[in-house]
Amino acid sequence: MTNRIVLALVILYLLLPLGATLVFGISNGNGIGFSSYQEIFSDHDFSATLLLSFELALASTVLAVVLITPTAYWVQLRLPQARPMMDFLALVPFAVPAIVMGFGLIEVYSGNNTLLSILSLGLVPLLSNPPFNVVNTPQLLVCAYVIVSLPFVYRPIDNSLRAINTKVLTEAAYSLGSGWWRTFLTVVLPNIWPGVISAALLTFSTAMGEFTLAELFGIYTFPIYLNVTGQNNAHKAASLTILSFLLTFLCVLGIIFLLRRRPGGAKQDERLDIVAIK
Repeated sequence: MTNRIVLALVILYLLLPLGATLVFGISNGNGIGFSSYQEIFSDHDFSATLLLSFELALASTVLAVVLITPTAYWVQLRLPQARPMMDFLALVPFAVPAIVMGFGLIEVYSGNNTLLSILSLGLVPLLSNPPFNVVNTPQLLVCAYVIVSLPFVYRPIDNSLRAINTKVLTEAAYSLGSGWWRTFLTVVLPNIWPGVISAALLTFSTAMGEFTLAELFGIYTFPIYLNVTGQNNAHKAASLTILSFLLTFLCVLGIIFLLRRRPGGAKQDERLDIVAIK
């Protein structure tokens, strides 16, 4: 009974602000109306910025998961002594504010620094000049989003890898003739799906709501549109907040549904059980 009361209080605590925002958004001087939503759906910037933010968030999610998951598995399996360094790198985005990182990226990729050219083996000058100029581009913003979301990606995946017996599963798969990539994709990855789902959800949510980096890069994303709207029309901004919450929630549910569909179904699970037993 106590648990249900606590759960009800938590739900009430979470829903009350949303309810108040919803009421404020649909209210006007004459009562209740939905004129604010009509203005939102008729505004071209709404659909354009929402689509752009969705594309950036999706690209950041895919890139972060693809980069971090094999790396964490390799460190767990072959380089356990490098784990402290990975833990430190995963905490760096917490210590470096987004505005500092944004200015740093702009400074690095907008000039010709001899030291940076030497350290990057010529990569930075290549990306700083046409036709590969990446300054203030969505591509660089996606990379910045991946850096910001690094702690939210690495930690769930690393915890999932620690929860399973990674070394035993890998050695069993090797003994059955499986290679590294096949072992990773068909044995290890399905076993750490919960961590991958958590990493994807946290990365997507972070990228969808990130404001500072997009503002510094001069890219008109959905959070910037929401901020501009709030400065001009408070009722429309409130309705837009509720709408953005619902859209993000639906996207999160979609990601959960897609990531939980394991390839191979029951047969895949049977193969995993056989490998784990052997």
